[in-house]
Amino acid sequence: MTTLRCAACGTTAPAHFLACPRCRALFHAEELSALSQEADSLEARGDVLGALDRLRAMEPLLPATSTQTTQLRARLAALEPRAAGQKAAPSKVPRWLAGLGAAGVAVWKFAAPLLALLSKTKLLFVGLLKLPTLLSFFVSAALWSDGLSGLGLAVLVLLSIYVHEVGHTWAFRKYGIAVSAPMFVPGLGAFVRGASYPKSPAAAGDVALSGPWWGGVAGLVVLAAGLGTREAWLCGAAVLVAEVNLFNLLPVWQLDGARATKCLSPTQVLVVGGVGLLAGALAGSPMALLSGAGLVVRRWVAPPEGPGDRRTFVFLLALVLGLSALRFGAHLALGASPAGTGTLAGG
Repeated sequence: MTTLRCAACGTTAPAHFLACPRCRALFHAEELSALSQEADSLEARGDVLGALDRLRAMEPLLPATSTQTTQLRARLAALEPRAAGQKAAPSKVPRWLAGLGAAGVAVWKFAAPLLALLSKTKLLFVGLLKLPTLLSFFVSAALWSDGLSGLGLAVLVLLSIYVHEVGHTWAFRKYGIAVSAPMFVPGLGAFVRGASYPKSPAAAGDVALSGPWWGGVAGLVVLAAGLGTREAWLCGAAVLVAEVNLFNLLPVWQLDGARATKCLSPTQVLVVGGVGLLAGALAGSPMALLSGAGLVVRRWVAPPEGPGDRRTFVFLLALVLGLSALRFGAHLALGASPAGTGTLAGG
């Protein structure tokens, strides 16, 4: 068995020990010092993402309950909000365009933002190029479908779930955290796994709620398609998309609502829960009612600690209202068809 020897007192310990059991000296002190110096240097140069990368590499080398770990997490929490606002350096005009003079520069000023937008859009397709994602997607679609129309509905709802997970992926990457490709769990949903989770309440809330936000946008696209084509089943799909994302706001288990709730104060949790109950009742949404009730219960059962993050509070409140409105609008459009199937009335 591989062992480590303490440089301070000579005590040996198994390789998985992080601190000497006798004198509590850190076994990886030299590596930790080097990573800390690199983080300081990168932060001084304005490279916040690089500094975060070095600091996160330190956490597995420190005992979870040590003072150093507490200090490290506090520093990560302070840096993470800065990472979200860090902008990439403006790209230079290509030489072949620069040779055209003012006209070339003008063309680049128009093209550069478009290329930047396309680079973000391609994130939607990264996971679909991964074989495990594709296989789990099709298995889930087969389990959810019943017949040709059912298959179309299943694929559309699963694609919205995929977009939901890409929203988490985008948020993780924004804070410099490596993340896995989306993976579907047949019959349940999908997930992504980050190498770590943000320590800042604002960043943690951002990562948790970006999934439902992207999922809600996907639902709006589906509803718009249903209204444009007057296909009732598309409006029905939009209802399901809204309900799936509202379900994810439940403050339990590993759902997005549970992670977001940890960033709030007890009062904020109660306010969002009350709004969820009201919005769910008005929109006729079972999942909004369930999420609202769960938040109200959470206010007194294992309430979060701390003053609460205002940004996460506003974000979650907007999601509850927005997804409830999406559900209400999609249900109204679906009701325009006498039997709730086929094409909408007037089509």
